Amino acid sequence: MPRPKLVFIDYFPPHYRRGLYEEIGRGADADFCFFSDQGERWSDPNIPAVWDGNYRRVEFPRRRVLGQSIVPGILRRILAGDYDVVIKLPNGRLMFPLTYWAAKLSGTAFVLWTEMWMHPRTGFHRLSKPLMEGVYRGAEAIVVSGEQVRRFVLETPGVDPEKIFVARLAVDAEPFEAVERAEDSGAAEDGGAAEILYVGQFEERKGLPYLLDAFDQLRNTGARLRMIGGGVQSDWVRSRAAGRDDIELVGYRSQAELPAEFARARCLVLPSITTREDREPWGLVVNEALHAGVPVVATDAVGAAAAGLVRDGRNGFIVPERDSTALAAAIRQLIDDPDLAARMGAAGRQDAGEFTYERMARAFLDAALYAARVSGGR
Repeated sequence: MPRPKLVFIDYFPPHYRRGLYEEIGRGADADFCFFSDQGERWSDPNIPAVWDGNYRRVEFPRRRVLGQSIVPGILRRILAGDYDVVIKLPNGRLMFPLTYWAAKLSGTAFVLWTEMWMHPRTGFHRLSKPLMEGVYRGAEAIVVSGEQVRRFVLETPGVDPEKIFVARLAVDAEPFEAVERAEDSGAAEDGGAAEILYVGQFEERKGLPYLLDAFDQLRNTGARLRMIGGGVQSDWVRSRAAGRDDIELVGYRSQAELPAEFARARCLVLPSITTREDREPWGLVVNEALHAGVPVVATDAVGAAAAGLVRDGRNGFIVPERDSTALAAAIRQLIDDPDLAARMGAAGRQDAGEFTYERMARAFLDAALYAARVSGGR
């Protein structure tokens, strides 16, 4: 069948998806529509929209209904039958169901893209679970970010495994592959102290109490913990780290500044935990660290670890979530053995090279073709 015409609807274009949009745009007759005005409570001002890119955007006025941003114009085009396939993440409490039902009413194939590997346990999400399971069954195809997401989706009765396609997440690798690591010699800039790096939000799901508890157990190593980021737990973190000259809180760093941070790090730590609202969908900073040759210590609540990017004992360590003792033990191995850290970093660069935008986009294009075929095409 000829290439289907598709529309990819996302909340806004962050820097880490531009490469995906461009690859899909090269492989398909694709429009891209962004519905968010970034006024939602979950919007992060430190992840700005990046509007440039070699892909075709369609613009329509945004409207706010019940505090939610929607784009009626793209819904009208779907209802008019202008597209063969719609691709949509489950974001936007109004835009998501409106898009799904516009596709169903018009006979347009619907492709769900999801990174969720647990259903949140809030009151709203308990009510929405049967509806979400209906989408899993009703979507013509589903794109997931890893096998852990595939397994989770297949827990819903009636979901055909044939319609699930795996698109493991990627980043723009080039700035990180160019990193020349001072740590490869085992020596840091301050005369030999190993630097342990955390990059991310300061919020509950990131498990920062367990990281700081683990670092309490590493006082005798001479290592330093450098924490990049901020968020709702910033005051608590600042108070918890008060008086510690081996813990440095440096605030946010831009994407352009991160390669230099990785150049000086012995390892990256991502101590995420499962909460009632969330489980770390992926953690793209893991890709960035491995591309830079930095080994990763992650918990088993990190999507990138569950999906196979972090390989325990090869390019880092995977430890149980909420276990500060196991976290400390893994970090200590990399502090005590810089040669091990260097070997793991080299393996990480090799492993991360398999996670590309090209492979990611191929899964989306295969899903779109499958969805168009099973829906009968047009």
